[in-house]
Amino acid sequence: MALPSRPALQYRWQLREDKSKPVLVYYGLRNPPRHTRSVLEVAPEIAKDIASLDGGRPLSDLPETLTGHPGFMSLVEEGVIVDAASVRQPATLESRQQCVRCINDDHLIPGLEFDGNGLCAFCQCYERAEKAGTSAGPQNFITEEDLLEAARNNTQSRFDVMVLCTGGKDSTYLLWLLAKKLGLRVLAAAWNMPYTNDTCRNNLRRSIQQLPSVELIERTLPWGMIRQAMREQFAAIGVPCLCPTVAHVLFFPVAVEERIPFIMQGVEEVQLAVASYVMSDLKSPQKAAKVPALSQREMTLNFFGMVANAPEPDPPYAMTSEFLRYQRSIRKSLDPLYRQLDQTLEAARRDPHLSVPELRRLKTNEAYGTWKEVGELIKKEMAWEMPPGHKGMLHTSCHLETVKDYCQSMRFKNMRSTFFPQSIVEVSAGIYFGLISREEGLAELEHLGYYGEPDPLAPLLGDLGLQEQSLDELGEMRFSFCNCKECIR
Repeated sequence: MALPSRPALQYRWQLREDKSKPVLVYYGLRNPPRHTRSVLEVAPEIAKDIASLDGGRPLSDLPETLTGHPGFMSLVEEGVIVDAASVRQPATLESRQQCVRCINDDHLIPGLEFDGNGLCAFCQCYERAEKAGTSAGPQNFITEEDLLEAARNNTQSRFDVMVLCTGGKDSTYLLWLLAKKLGLRVLAAAWNMPYTNDTCRNNLRRSIQQLPSVELIERTLPWGMIRQAMREQFAAIGVPCLCPTVAHVLFFPVAVEERIPFIMQGVEEVQLAVASYVMSDLKSPQKAAKVPALSQREMTLNFFGMVANAPEPDPPYAMTSEFLRYQRSIRKSLDPLYRQLDQTLEAARRDPHLSVPELRRLKTNEAYGTWKEVGELIKKEMAWEMPPGHKGMLHTSCHLETVKDYCQSMRFKNMRSTFFPQSIVEVSAGIYFGLISREEGLAELEHLGYYGEPDPLAPLLGDLGLQEQSLDELGEMRFSFCNCKECIR
């Protein structure tokens, strides 16, 4: 491979420190098979020289200690160091490239790569999973038949399943399917978050009326506690959200105490698409078979153990790191809330015979049909209503969804997080897996919080007492709003 005549770092690569060890981090998604290679180690002796490569100097003017180093050539072969003429430029609304299959584009997701046919790296990852024949996706799926069989054998609890509910589309559909279609004994559990919209609160009430066999348990937290925790989330990770972690903390101990066999929540497969198809290397069935499978009990305890005590992100710039920081930040803010969860997990680890509910999911890509069909069903069967002014079927229960969209988008744009803007990726996955048409997806995209400060942002900042603070006082929150050159680095 020829060396570049005027070497430069490719767009969206940045030098960072990982425990005093230099690494190059890619803020985007590369085409497979390089999609998992977003954090690359750099030899310390050439790190500063690598970071300074901007195409301004010819190769002959660069020190031989850099150009003769094997790490330099490795980065050229990797496509990280390129000729200045090959450096991609930031996409605008006018110049952006949009995937030929879904609606992902390199303006809303800077650093997104495409193959020669115009297929985005996300869709390429989904295709690889299908072609590899692997069981990509969460390994805690459960079928309707398995749920019915478990219910027939359930003699230890008066409930067959706990459903974490918000009154939104997904949890309402799940309540209908489990309680009405399958006839299971359901305990509906709802955390009454202050920013849940009134329509979905009323949806939940009507659901309980429509399903008289379902029992509802609700919890609230003091507004002062929520306000402080949201302020601290903003400062620590630049996003104010506390859901669904608080529901996990509040209700897992209840499910254990009631000896409920299963916990389920309205989370679609498309909401897990990045974790399922992008963040992990796909393995052949032969290789996967050699890895000892965890039991459902172990997977559940590992998940709630991570909620309770998420480890320090390692490496800190991996795509999973934001999720771990999110969990750790909430734990720090709401530590007294975790006492019962800690005790429950300790008891379960100490006694392998202690009954532990399994955290399970439906195969929603198969069970749902389309989002439109789901919406029509729950309107007919559950008297479900769409919140006023809400145009799409994605994330219908919270006033702050567009704020979350905006903050995630700005932090990704400003290279403060490798966590992709969530909603556009979910809508695009819905298109790929046939839950929504491309035209419907484009309509959904128009109503996400990506094209300017969303209306709920200013009232939220007022509620949290943050509107008068300077950017320097806001910690990571500043990168959620600022477009200055200092932040985009």
